Amino acid sequence: MALMSMTGFGRARGEISDRFGVSIVVRSVNHRYLDVQIRTNLREEVPEIEAVVRSVITSTFQRGRVTAQLNFERIGTAAVEVVVNADAVGEVVEQLGRLNLPDAAAGPVDLGAVLGVPGLVVVTSPETILDDDEKVELRSVAAAAVDAVAAMRGSEGERLRRQIDLELDHVIGFADWLEPQLPDIQGRILQRTRERIADLVGPAVAIDGERVVQEAALAADRADVAEEVVRLRAHLDAFNDRLTSGGAVGRTLDFLCQEIHRELNTLGSKCRETGVAERLVDAKTAAERVREQVQNLE
Repeated sequence: MALMSMTGFGRARGEISDRFGVSIVVRSVNHRYLDVQIRTNLREEVPEIEAVVRSVITSTFQRGRVTAQLNFERIGTAAVEVVVNADAVGEVVEQLGRLNLPDAAAGPVDLGAVLGVPGLVVVTSPETILDDDEKVELRSVAAAAVDAVAAMRGSEGERLRRQIDLELDHVIGFADWLEPQLPDIQGRILQRTRERIADLVGPAVAIDGERVVQEAALAADRADVAEEVVRLRAHLDAFNDRLTSGGAVGRTLDFLCQEIHRELNTLGSKCRETGVAERLVDAKTAAERVREQVQNLE
């Protein structure tokens, strides 16, 4: 399966019946979980319309904040209902006629001004309720927009994969360089510890040679990072396996990145030999870049 980014954009437009046309714009950005937000240009609440679009999105994506904007257009002139409160209009006209107005304001009452009084005339449009056939067509338009987002997310996922492979090679290269040198590093630590003990006690003090060897061996053992290297290898192998399998592996890869960082940090605190620290910094920097890219994956 291909890797998918969580970033994408798509749009589609179509007529869902002889009554409605609809244009749908879908945007997707990073998010820890799948968060779907649906907006329309309709005044009334339309849960059945939102349910159709939501089902298309949730069947395609597993992570990301996905926002769908639906703009409905009525084809032709929609029938409207006009209700005039005749009793209220008559009451307003009668009360205006009773007023003692100056000569300049006297004259017949303007009906247009009367109808401008709020509440006297109510104009309503029919509710946007889709029938089953219209819902099927709406699903088709929504699927086209979501497919465009999925295509962009897939393209971005492949780009991220190439970047991750490149950075991961630096971490693997560090492990390849360090592992063969572990015996030599331990030997240097052992020799250096024995020399330090001898310098501290001086030649005038008799010391047990076997005890010196034991202390030096303990110091070398505390600096041994063979186990960390083995665990680092295991995490890198698991990371490559998940990356190769593809699909929605972003959370798993993010967890493995944390484990890789933990082993690199432990390794750095235990082994401070010359030459190791410099390469370790490069490996940790590459691992951090890997994690930054992984957090964009679904």
